[in-house]
Amino acid sequence: MKRDWDLIREILTKVEDIESNNDVVNLSNFPDDKHLAASYHAELIKGQVAKTMGPDVNIFFAISLTWEGHEFLDSIRNDTVWEKTKTIFADKGISMSIDLVKGVATKAALPILT
Repeated sequence: MKRDWDLIREILTKVEDIESNNDVVNLSNFPDDKHLAASYHAELIKGQVAKTMGPDVNIFFAISLTWEGHEFLDSIRNDTVWEKTKTIFADKGISMSIDLVKGVATKAALPILT
């Protein structure tokens, strides 16, 4: 399965929005057709990810972000920065990785910050 960067951003944003220890983000927060992809992309969260072999949908529940998840989301939170970041990768034909996305997003944010 390929990474879905928009879905990763959506997962991180939903988890960050959790307001109490009784709240969780799980598959019910996503449309049925995104369950497999959402569970696949749930690695930057604190919670439980049940991994299984085969075509079945993995189950996860999230209670918070990891520190890396917070750092990554902070770099791509702004919609303008996120869209510009994705455009840069698409224009250059380069695969996205967390470290590259954070670096490009940081540079994309500079005009906004000044």
